[in-house]
Amino acid sequence: MSIKSSAFGGVTLTGEDAKKFVNQVTYGRHKKEATEAVARGSAMAKSFARDGKVSLRLKDGKLEHVR
Repeated sequence: MSIKSSAFGGVTLTGEDAKKFVNQVTYGRHKKEATEAVARGSAMAKSFARDGKVSLRLKDGKLEHVR
C-alpha cells in the first residue's frame, strides 16, 4: 500500500500497519469536530467558487470564515 504526497514524496505501509490503516479508513468513526470542519470547509469552497476569494478572520484564537 502506498500513500502519495506531492510535498513529502511517498510513504509505503506494509504488514500490520497497512492492515490497521485499511481497517481505520473502512470502519473508523468520524468525530463531531470532523463533521463540523468539513461543513466549514465546504462553505469556504463554495464561497471561493462563487466569488474567487475567501475571507477569514481570527476570533477567540480560531479562524472564522467571513461570509
